Amino acid sequence: MRKRVLSLLALLIVCVTMTRAGSTPSKGAVFFYRLGERVDNLQLRDLDTNYITLPEHSWSIALTTGGVGIHSTYTTWVDPSTPVALRAQTTPSLDIGFSVGYRGYGGGYSWDVLNAYTTKWDISLGGNFLGVAIARNVSTNLKGKFYMGNEWMANTPVLDKGEFRISTTSLSAWYILNAAHYSHNAAIDQGYIQKRTAGSLLLSVAYMSSQMEILDTAKYIRDESAVTLIDGVSGTITRQVAVGLGYGINYTPNHGKVVLHAAANMQLVCYSVNHISYALPSTVTIKGDPQYVLRPAVPVHVTGNMRVAVSWEINRWVHMSAWAQASHLRFASKAGDMSSLSIANWNWQACIHIGVRFGAGKKRVREVLGDTQLPTAAQDEPEKKSKIPQWLTDYFITTAH
Repeated sequence: MRKRVLSLLALLIVCVTMTRAGSTPSKGAVFFYRLGERVDNLQLRDLDTNYITLPEHSWSIALTTGGVGIHSTYTTWVDPSTPVALRAQTTPSLDIGFSVGYRGYGGGYSWDVLNAYTTKWDISLGGNFLGVAIARNVSTNLKGKFYMGNEWMANTPVLDKGEFRISTTSLSAWYILNAAHYSHNAAIDQGYIQKRTAGSLLLSVAYMSSQMEILDTAKYIRDESAVTLIDGVSGTITRQVAVGLGYGINYTPNHGKVVLHAAANMQLVCYSVNHISYALPSTVTIKGDPQYVLRPAVPVHVTGNMRVAVSWEINRWVHMSAWAQASHLRFASKAGDMSSLSIANWNWQACIHIGVRFGAGKKRVREVLGDTQLPTAAQDEPEKKSKIPQWLTDYFITTAH
């Protein structure tokens, strides 16, 4: 299920769509149009509208489709020179859903058509300068095989669907250093339109968690060779905290009709801990699974994430976007610990979004409110000269607008 927070203020503004062009506006319509105007001004505050603007119509309803996936590698060493890797990946997934939004605030729901996962949801909050995202994905629709080097060990057990589970959780916050010129989500949710090419440095902090559990441990206890291959490991939990520095860019050759977006973050993992549990023989009775702590091989290490997108403003009513993103979590245990373990997880997500905008346009709002022109915040403002070079303010960082 895909969620977004829907502003209570935006819910009130739905009433504006009830006023028809040419009719005498009611007091209620005037109130809601004026309220919508204030929301627009708030959305554009501190932004350079020569670079970023709002769509003509405020409401949007869209159909969405996409998928998620996990590619994981768990490596143990039978002896110091013999690594054995369990490589697992989720089966194909397909989501079909919808979303409803007002000026970038909204909510949606999607159906897991192929029953590819147990849990999937994400929530994002924030504006153009600062944002927070939370995501969780749990899947038992995985298949895994053992490899020695790059060769599949055909005589070893194969992990089938339902025999093990991978859960991933992330909580991240980002800050845009050039938010006056660059919209980080313009090509994703199309709540803003990027009128001119711009980029920005990105700052972020994130919490990441990944858990792997072998659910049918009895299958491996019965197979002594399998227990040796996985070093007796029946599950791992990895938790990490990272700070990141990245860069994002929106390129548009035609004033926002088409926007090409790319962003990448280098994350420095400054806290990392891994808990590990072991399969026990059936003769051993114990409440729960014992867990042990594996210390990281190095105090800090580097990982990252990336995202690409394309958006198309087909006309002022219809818009379309497609995007994909991937994040990497890795861990290596300290030499001489209880188990020599290396983890490398790739989580990816892709989505296609086709939407229709509706509601009163700017012309109708001016008619109802009796304004002869748009509010200053919604116009293209005169170019302001700055002592900072334009290549820096266009592509990296700028002061408040």
